[in-house]
Amino acid sequence: MKKILLLLFFGFFYCSVINAQVSFSCIYRQYCHWNPDSEEFENCEGYEESSLFVLSENETMFTHTTESLKSTYFVTSKEYDADKEIWTYDVTSDVGNDYYYIFDPKNKQVRAVFVQDGETLMVIFTVKAVF
Repeated sequence: MKKILLLLFFGFFYCSVINAQVSFSCIYRQYCHWNPDSEEFENCEGYEESSLFVLSENETMFTHTTESLKSTYFVTSKEYDADKEIWTYDVTSDVGNDYYYIFDPKNKQVRAVFVQDGETLMVIFTVKAVF
């Protein structure tokens, strides 16, 4: 019974992401640096920050709003991994930067990977609520 309820919940959540606008309210931001020797993200530092991601109904774009900035990201490709229960997006920002976004409601995270000045970075946003 528990398994059936979980499947129904995730099926409903998946359908709501596909068929309706979905929002991720976040409360914390963390920056991590890629270490090519250990092949892991390390030296993560963060701070409290309220922000909101809003994905469009057809998943062609999303916005990220903070207290001081609103950015728009245009989706160039997307994929859903049912085993990991994550949505991934290759996107280009409204100023032309490329990112790889991972929306992971199960682990209450939104992650963004990008290259800046030749260094690979990951930003991890801690999700407070999905609606």
